[in-house]
Amino acid sequence: MLIVQCDFDDTITIGNVSAAIREVFAEPGWRAIEAEEAAGRLSVEQSNMRQFALVKASKDEIEDFVLGETAIRYAFDQFVDYCNGEGIRLVIVSSGLDLYIRPAMEQLGFDHLETYSGSAEVTPDGVRVSYTDPHGKPVSSGFKESYVRWLKRDGDTLIYVGDGRSDIVPAGEADFVIARSTLAEHRKSAGLVSYTFDTFDDVGKHVEEVRQQMSA
Repeated sequence: MLIVQCDFDDTITIGNVSAAIREVFAEPGWRAIEAEEAAGRLSVEQSNMRQFALVKASKDEIEDFVLGETAIRYAFDQFVDYCNGEGIRLVIVSSGLDLYIRPAMEQLGFDHLETYSGSAEVTPDGVRVSYTDPHGKPVSSGFKESYVRWLKRDGDTLIYVGDGRSDIVPAGEADFVIARSTLAEHRKSAGLVSYTFDTFDDVGKHVEEVRQQMSA
């Protein structure tokens, strides 16, 4: 089987929804935590746990903001239809949070898609974030990589679609990579082969190329 593992923030969406929430609702200090993650001193999971603890807003406030701000990258709906039509398993794996991914996908009619992300609980003291791997084990790093390995466990071919720092390691374990932004720059500088994309029309063309190669 051909599987596409796809990131959410700044991949399916235009812009980073997680960062936008923190910009609006987080108390001062989240940027310093973000800098720690960028410097490699925290995993993205640890960073999100600490940053979202500083987000002081109700679930309704966050959801209303997300529904008003989230924009989906061009042709994602056509790409979903293409995957369904060709029997390709499309799996969204994000180190972002169900708190904003679920309402955004529901609004756009994509809530039926197979999706894995961080779990969030909104409390008066901030948003509590947790991650579990495909086997239900709590993790504080390597969330996306655990899903690459799980999805490939039966020898299936996996195409990774992503954009950021948190995609670099899991993309390295995929069979094919479709990248933009930081992920594309990293792979190019490291001499690693990957396709690039701006829209999901591009993604669909690259996936079809792989599918044709597999069936040749």
